[in-house]
Amino acid sequence: MTFETLLHQYRSVYYSFPQSLKIFLGCLYGNIPLSWRFGSQYTLHSNMLQKFESSSEQFQLDYQYNKTLETLLFAEAHIPYYQRTFQEHGVAAAQFKSLEDIAMFPGITKLDISRHIDAMVSDRNEKPVAYYSGGSLSTPTKYFLPDSSRAKEKAYNNYIFSQIGYRYRDKTLLLKGREISIPDKDIYWEYEPIDNYLLLSNNYMNSEKFPLMYEKAAAFSPKFVFGYPSAVLSFIKQSQRRGLKAFRIKGVILASETVYPDELALIRTFFQADVLTHYGHTERNAIAYRINEGSYTFCNAYGLSRVVEGELITTTFDNLVMPFINFKTNDSVSGDIRYYENSDIAKEVGQIEGRTQDFLVTDDLRLVSITTMCGGQYLPLESIDAIQYIQENPGVVTVLVEGNNVDLDKVKEGMHKLVRDGIDFEVQAVDRIDKTSRGKRVMCKQSLDIEAIRNNGAPVLGVNRC
Repeated sequence: MTFETLLHQYRSVYYSFPQSLKIFLGCLYGNIPLSWRFGSQYTLHSNMLQKFESSSEQFQLDYQYNKTLETLLFAEAHIPYYQRTFQEHGVAAAQFKSLEDIAMFPGITKLDISRHIDAMVSDRNEKPVAYYSGGSLSTPTKYFLPDSSRAKEKAYNNYIFSQIGYRYRDKTLLLKGREISIPDKDIYWEYEPIDNYLLLSNNYMNSEKFPLMYEKAAAFSPKFVFGYPSAVLSFIKQSQRRGLKAFRIKGVILASETVYPDELALIRTFFQADVLTHYGHTERNAIAYRINEGSYTFCNAYGLSRVVEGELITTTFDNLVMPFINFKTNDSVSGDIRYYENSDIAKEVGQIEGRTQDFLVTDDLRLVSITTMCGGQYLPLESIDAIQYIQENPGVVTVLVEGNNVDLDKVKEGMHKLVRDGIDFEVQAVDRIDKTSRGKRVMCKQSLDIEAIRNNGAPVLGVNRC
């Protein structure tokens, strides 16, 4: 276990420290080299990624073949679920002779994982670490990843962010992540010294507190802005509404939600800076990025990324805890696609659409991103099969929960911890949450005009925006 892994387990204790103590300890820890904090796995993945990106296409194809074979062999030998499904489909790892052969192996969905998770995990090589994904389809899912996955993720993200000039611990305004507001003390920000971030409360972005938040951000003089597209757009629109100018930055990094061309144009125009859009997911099977209006470029050393009938299908590398083989991400791919020759393995794609920018509205007309509601630490996600939010009036949200023996009081308590104040959640258990004609569940049924609230602070009823 690395030093970083040990400390990450106690991050909630660190968050509870007084700010002065957090700054002292965080600055000390943040200045320790990443290769020491994350151990040999960080250096291994960082070096391998650099070699992969600078090598020939044949080297890259060979690397992907060998890593996929490694995953298949481990799954066949140690994962009961794959042992059974491989046998049912009449396939074996020995039949994997080329990358095209991955198509003969059965795929998995989030439903398969929730139903069979106990038969999909192994502790033979590394300690399994639990993660939760809220997802874009209202289906919360529990996964297990190896201890070393955080080191790999850090190495890849640092490489990707460097494509617009970011260097680890550059001063960054963070508009994503945990809720940090303390309304009774009139505090809506927090400095995080480990990564040198200033966090602003997303839940108060379109409130009367915004000018205070803007002043704090401007005084911080960030080099980069990093956040959910919805939060960055709210920051921009609240600034414009009040005649506040953009401070000079080097770049914007967007993550966790789909961003559309007109939104990208607004962000670029306001900040007069390059915008990097990051694509990834909790399962850590695929990772990609684009700069400005360009195509998404996959880092193909990270995992096998295939496009099948317009959907991204992924297979993990370096996960010998809970391998994902032909995992259906439910993320749609469109536009021009550049493949490795004679394969369905994507190098670049025009657009990836995953989690959408849905919002809930508080009683004082603040916007709360649905993305912030996927809090595994507060909600009993292990017993929840699906969630849907329904809102017709500010400050009141009906939450439909599908699952077995779900503790509704715990769900309501968790919702309030995620939002803090401003919304009365009415939680109801249902046998089934209806799907669309295309078989998807809708996470948010919103009857308030979100854009009117974000731009003007006044609700207009009767418009479905989600």
